Amino acid sequence: MRTKLRAALVTAAAALGLVATSVVPAQAATGFDRCPQGKFCVFDGADGQGAMASYSTPQPDLGAWRYKASSVINRTAYTWLCLYSRTNYQYLDSVHDIVAGGAGSYGINLSDFQDANSHLDNNLGSARWAHTSRECQGGTESLDWSTPHGPGSGPAQPFGDLNRDGAPDLLHRSYEGRLWFLGGGSTGTLLGAGWNSMTALTRHGDLNGDLDEDLLVRDTAGNLYMYPGNGKGSFGDRLLLGGGWNGMSRIQATGDLNGDGKGDLLARDTAGNLYMYPGNGKGSFGDRLLLGGGWNAMKSFAGPGDLNGDGRNDLVVSENNGKLWLYPGNGRGGFGDRVMIGTGGWAAYDTLIGIGDYDQDGHPDLLAVGTVVRVYRGLQGGRLGEGETVNYVEDGDRLF
Repeated sequence: MRTKLRAALVTAAAALGLVATSVVPAQAATGFDRCPQGKFCVFDGADGQGAMASYSTPQPDLGAWRYKASSVINRTAYTWLCLYSRTNYQYLDSVHDIVAGGAGSYGINLSDFQDANSHLDNNLGSARWAHTSRECQGGTESLDWSTPHGPGSGPAQPFGDLNRDGAPDLLHRSYEGRLWFLGGGSTGTLLGAGWNSMTALTRHGDLNGDLDEDLLVRDTAGNLYMYPGNGKGSFGDRLLLGGGWNGMSRIQATGDLNGDGKGDLLARDTAGNLYMYPGNGKGSFGDRLLLGGGWNAMKSFAGPGDLNGDGRNDLVVSENNGKLWLYPGNGRGGFGDRVMIGTGGWAAYDTLIGIGDYDQDGHPDLLAVGTVVRVYRGLQGGRLGEGETVNYVEDGDRLF
């Protein structure tokens, strides 16, 4: 018998797995899966059952749903879901309110959160979503940063002190690319937006001779800029220093390394070579000096100042294997034999920052940033004390 052409084509396609030989009806989404991607959804039954309402923007007042919401799910792109028993995002405490992480990963039954004094089931006043848990709890986008003695407690420090009030300062770039000045008094000051276009930021004292700490920044195009500090925790108009800096995998300001009193710069290229760029005291740098190769084994760099007390600025570097090394400056632009000052565990920190004298004991200190932010106090002879946890970083937080 002659096979019809259409039947032959269907049979051949099925044999190749190109068509289905039977059709299975699509199953309708159920429970929490009914919530569309990108939305926050509430349900009047447990486990995502019953009637549903979806929202694409935070809700300061859930209106009628305040008294009937029994389960919720966060399918927005934000990490943290913030649920409050009161309207207008009033965070009382962890008993009355929920700060839940894990966008879109699971639903929440509100009946799981109750005690003798409070409940959220049928008592959900408001809801929002955020990149950090601190915002859920009534905090700001910027991190808190406090120092033991506070602003104005001493003379201006030679580095790490952007507003010259004697307390070490930090710069914080948030997930949104906003740059904050953290002046040691807990609250931050917004400096500007658009800083996610910068791939490296580093600072260590004055570069242009005005005694105010300056900032070096590389953008995505590989251009290196100097932002002159104004001594008040902010910066003036930037100065383009040159292009081609995308060939450097690490850029670290260190202060004066060659003994001429001008701030210098270290940079490691992608081949693992380390170079010293001597500062000219006018905000720029002279011809580079090759210090050596093999530096790709190193993860994070910091310019701690004179950590070992010999009058010369040093370098602290963490190795990919977790060890921490002190490279003592020789005062001629290079370094002496390294000394191990941390036997392990330092690979957990993505960033090391020489913050100056945090506790005003006369020794420069080190800040280490992973998911935890810790201060390591400098001790005599270039050693470090035990780490003290001072904060935690979250989604997109970067400190400089």
